[in-house]
Amino acid sequence: MPGSSDQPCPCRSEDPAVARATLRRAHHTDTLVDESHFGVSISHCAACGQQFLCLFCEQVDWVDSDDPQAWVLAPITDAEAAALRALPDPNNETQILNIVATPRRFLRDLAPKGAPRTLEWVTRIPYIPPHD
Repeated sequence: MPGSSDQPCPCRSEDPAVARATLRRAHHTDTLVDESHFGVSISHCAACGQQFLCLFCEQVDWVDSDDPQAWVLAPITDAEAAALRALPDPNNETQILNIVATPRRFLRDLAPKGAPRTLEWVTRIPYIPPHD
């Protein structure tokens, strides 16, 4: 993946807030799924060009209007990006997960119902959080 290991790009900063702020300025390249409670897209960092799979998931809270939301921002290779773009049915979550089925460090930004928002680096196989 692009970038020097000596001076990582801010998109991979140890400080997840710095990484998230950098990725908010990323160049959006592809929208694969654009639904009100589920989004799948590919972006690349404006500074280093690293591509990211961006997942947005939301569950409707009909009782308190405190909708839990989650974002997963996972770095992907050029081959993974091409495979995601070529999916015949990008709504097929299993197909998405099969493409990124290797452990990696990714940003997880969670806004759960009734709890403080958390932003952290996680190292594991990327996943798709619950959504409606």
